[in-house]
Amino acid sequence: MSRHLRPSDRDALQAELRTLKAATPFPVLFGGTVEHGNLTLSGFVGTRSTILRNLVIDVRCGVGGRAMAEQRPIGVQGYANSLSITHEYDHQVGAEGIETLLAVPVVVRGRTRGALYGGLRVNQPLSDRLTDVVVERAHELAREIDIRDEVDRRLAMFAASGRVQAPIARDDRKMDAIIESYLALRSIADRIEDTDLEAEVMAVEGTLRRILPTDRRTSSVTLSKREIEVLEYASLGCRNAEIAARLSLSVDTVKTYMRNLMGKLDVATRQEAVVEARRHGLLG
Repeated sequence: MSRHLRPSDRDALQAELRTLKAATPFPVLFGGTVEHGNLTLSGFVGTRSTILRNLVIDVRCGVGGRAMAEQRPIGVQGYANSLSITHEYDHQVGAEGIETLLAVPVVVRGRTRGALYGGLRVNQPLSDRLTDVVVERAHELAREIDIRDEVDRRLAMFAASGRVQAPIARDDRKMDAIIESYLALRSIADRIEDTDLEAEVMAVEGTLRRILPTDRRTSSVTLSKREIEVLEYASLGCRNAEIAARLSLSVDTVKTYMRNLMGKLDVATRQEAVVEARRHGLLG
């Protein structure tokens, strides 16, 4: 899949920061993704200024750099006078009034891909419970990035081999790319709190749907919207766990949808379901 079709990892990071805002007493939260070996801060909740925006954190520098280098949470109380970190970013941290800072790396398959920060504007210790909450969200973000990486890898593999289960034509590969892009837009829309912006994203998703072929066969088989979503991801080679994560469902629920749609299509395998659904005009 082309990189521009992949949902922005920055949006996923911002969603985790909003979750942390509701779940923790941190008045200021921020984070970023790793680009070209360094961390670029791109997500913010509760900041007073734009001084941290697009700040590049070098590996091993400051709290976040040390957390990335050691791939473990690093917390600092009394930030300005701490002897456990370097102080390249004292001006930016001080401008936000942060006295206690926690940085948790986002590690995907052994590689640091980002970091989440929580800041307190008072000098007090960080509890283990508070640290655990941020670690849990970092793990959740790592799982989301890993799923996206796997979808990218599989699409690249399919494109290189020129097939998905069976040889497919160039137009079919384009249809798969369109399916993945509007599913990605729908996933992004589900995480947007601004209703006007959500409507704009859904309008783009609808436009992509209309690009799909209109000369679909009349079929006696009817699949629900959710069954089609599950099958669309299956057509991209996603496992049940990946589909569940992408659609915010349980694995058992995905299995139920898959079992039901296979029964409607009268097939015995996922591959047969994809082929039969395309024959009926239910998939692009």
